[in-house]
Amino acid sequence: MKTLFATFVSGTVLLLTACSDPENDTLVIGDTTAEKIVTDVDGLSDDSEKKMVAQADFTVTIENVVTPKPIFQSGVFSVPVGGSGPTPLFPGDAYEFEIDAGPVVLPGDGGTRLSFVTMFVQSNDLFYAPGEEGIRLYNEDGSSICANGPVDVTDQIELWDAGTEVNESTGGPNQKPQQAAGDVDQGENEYGVVTKITNNSCTFGNVLPENEEVIKVTIENIGPAKFKVRIMNVSTGTTISVPAQGENVRAAVPLSPGVYAVHTAPAPFFVEGEAASGAGLAASSEGVENIAEDGFPEALLMDTQEATGLIVPLSPGAWATHDMNVNSFFQIDTPDFGEGLQAIAEDGVPMMLVDVLADKEGIDISEAFDTPLGASGPGAIGPGGRYQFSFSAEEGDYLSLATMFVQSNDWFYAFSSEGLSLFENGAPISGDVSEYITLYDAGTEVDEYAGAGLFQVIRQSGADSGAEDSNINVRLIDPSELGNIPDNIEVIKVSIESSLK
Repeated sequence: MKTLFATFVSGTVLLLTACSDPENDTLVIGDTTAEKIVTDVDGLSDDSEKKMVAQADFTVTIENVVTPKPIFQSGVFSVPVGGSGPTPLFPGDAYEFEIDAGPVVLPGDGGTRLSFVTMFVQSNDLFYAPGEEGIRLYNEDGSSICANGPVDVTDQIELWDAGTEVNESTGGPNQKPQQAAGDVDQGENEYGVVTKITNNSCTFGNVLPENEEVIKVTIENIGPAKFKVRIMNVSTGTTISVPAQGENVRAAVPLSPGVYAVHTAPAPFFVEGEAASGAGLAASSEGVENIAEDGFPEALLMDTQEATGLIVPLSPGAWATHDMNVNSFFQIDTPDFGEGLQAIAEDGVPMMLVDVLADKEGIDISEAFDTPLGASGPGAIGPGGRYQFSFSAEEGDYLSLATMFVQSNDWFYAFSSEGLSLFENGAPISGDVSEYITLYDAGTEVDEYAGAGLFQVIRQSGADSGAEDSNINVRLIDPSELGNIPDNIEVIKVSIESSLK
């Protein structure tokens, strides 16, 4: 029963909007008045009064609280291959960096693409970059563009004018090679917009070399959903005329350190015809100006990383109420029980676990949550989406639940293996209980880079298709140890409303 996978493919469940109902922010204890927990048995003497077990009604809400970010992965390239520190790229040298990308990040997102920005150093504010759409990393059939070896994508690179500084004759005093190393923004402000260089000429009229005479860009598959990008300077000492330095003087064209992004929506760094600042997905206050004028990537990198993050849907899941000391779903540092948790952790399918729990000793209720609030059928929840379920329980009962961290091979969110106690001192718990939610690895499938793996449910061809994990124990995951995993409270919020019966 591949419910979750089918739903992802249809792309119908990840556009749910957030509910606006207020939520409690802290865990509180409900009404503890004696009238609620002591019942007089009609017809008995005072000495025969019996204290009854507290009972309550509960409603649990599971909310996806991810803040969507428009860029999947980003970084900087600044150290040439074989170099010891950041420096411009001179003839014959190359920058290399690795990226992680599957065919899509979310269903129907148009596919993953690569963009970058690097300065054409013999200029006031020219830079090399792909077009706004970026370089597609996969073909329409889902195959990698470089499945058969490194691919030269230089023909997808354009030369752009940032429109931030008035162009001078090549070799002019306000171009980077003629400035002190630490000088920035030395030329006359242009207050223009980003434009594509055509006919090998800038607004000053400089004759510029063909792109392939300066830069060569190749992409190579170095593993499943993993690529190496190589940016090489192929200019020579005679590539460009620098008349401002003297008649018949010619020079090479250095390339600067730069910033890259893996994205699915267009225009991560700039928009043609718009001012450089505040444009694109990164919406950087400086835009591409600092790179285009001076080859300094720091400002654009910082703003790009602020716009970079993993969007994590949450899957349909299972919940159960049970007795104390019942490990209903799993036991930490122990292999999966084989009762259905694997189907949730790998594929977001809860019914096997629900059915097994129904016959398990110590379990009171076992059910699935699979239909988002406001939806007409089962499916995953994207940012702002919610599941909700209700039940009755009595003092001594515990609650367990599990939902898949969908951008993974076999990770799931749950309370501790013992579950969450539903009562404290005779009163039902109420409020935000997200602090008790933990991210676990089910230990059933080898982990891939989150959001890119080809055997993760969004991108795999069928259920349970990844390789087996060598560590078969259920174990904790610490998001701080993994570069692109949000903290638990940045993904999932679980709250409980209760009232004594």
